[in-house]
Amino acid sequence: MKLAVIAGMMICTPLVASAYDVKQTTSGQDVHWTDGVVTIDPAFATTPTTVTADQARAALASSVMTWQSALTDTGVMVALATDTAAAAPHVNDGANTVRFAMTADDPDIEPGVLGLTFVAYRSSDGVAVDADVVMNAVDFTWTTGEATCAKEYDLQSAVTHELGHALGLAHSVGHPEATMYATGQACETGKRSLESDDKAGLAALYAAPADAAPPGGCASSSPGSGALIGVVLALLAIKRRRTAGVAVAGLLAIAPAHAAQLRRLDPSELARDAVMVIRGHVTAVAAAEDAAYETDTIVVVDSCLAGACPEVATVRRRGGERDGVVVAVDAEATASPGAEVVMYLRRDRAGHLRVLGGVQGLWQVMRDANGDLAVRDLRGEDLRIADHWEPGEREIIPVARLPRRAR
Repeated sequence: MKLAVIAGMMICTPLVASAYDVKQTTSGQDVHWTDGVVTIDPAFATTPTTVTADQARAALASSVMTWQSALTDTGVMVALATDTAAAAPHVNDGANTVRFAMTADDPDIEPGVLGLTFVAYRSSDGVAVDADVVMNAVDFTWTTGEATCAKEYDLQSAVTHELGHALGLAHSVGHPEATMYATGQACETGKRSLESDDKAGLAALYAAPADAAPPGGCASSSPGSGALIGVVLALLAIKRRRTAGVAVAGLLAIAPAHAAQLRRLDPSELARDAVMVIRGHVTAVAAAEDAAYETDTIVVVDSCLAGACPEVATVRRRGGERDGVVVAVDAEATASPGAEVVMYLRRDRAGHLRVLGGVQGLWQVMRDANGDLAVRDLRGEDLRIADHWEPGEREIIPVARLPRRAR
């Protein structure tokens, strides 16, 4: 289950060769499932033409068994539900569903994003209460057959990787053979099984006795938390993690999402598909009043680069907090109050403005001796380029050169 990781401020000194990572909330607590059974509900009533419902369920079942085999001696069990859940948009209902988004107007789909994952947890203690993953079958082609794969995405490998995020693991660093390594190739099936680094991460989260030295790794803190989480804190936290249960590599609702899998959207593609392009200053970020677990960013528009722009734009994104529960979503674009930004915007089926392509449609404006620069920070993201994955980078372009055609 894909619970993508925010690239936070961290200090990490490897103790051994392992390089797994785990996620913590802004207050330093693990976002975690308590001991017991975490049931995964397949919602494959509708599937792409390249994958049948039975094939999708079998791939998910194999992924669940792979992780469960490594969790045998822990207090947490991952199990596949026997029934098929409804393939409906995300709601915070306590059912942990995996489904495909089949149409472009699906509210849980974002152009260019392989999948969106929603994880709900209590803000008071980080206990997870709901997690849903939605795989994008509009922009991407899926397969379950290793022998017949051309340039498709192997569903079992992808789901195994995402369930690792659900079980508390972020991306491994420097271990390309690991299931939790960030990038891969088309038709890759190597992530169907676990490697030593994946198991070391699980051992740190689940099986390490309180008085034993854990394998090497680090815990990351989200931007804005003001915390630097290093090896010393990781060591001190082992006993607490073992008692609390599994940590979930979830996203915080108020921080940029990282480690999502994206098809790289060139600025010219953004300009082609945007309804408007605005440049302005973020004045406020607040929970949406008319929608649970969504957030509105208020932008005073300084200049309209394309389209028919309002003087003040309200830009909505998935994720937010209500009644003590946070719902966090990967790949969403987030800007802080005071930031000067360029946004490529689309309208959803309810008429709300949203950043096109999630994090890819948001550029921060900076200045140097040569003038105004637009910066898109995709570090920590996994970008699909041609037939392979590459780690994202920090992209800089003069604002004047940004494509600005709007349909």
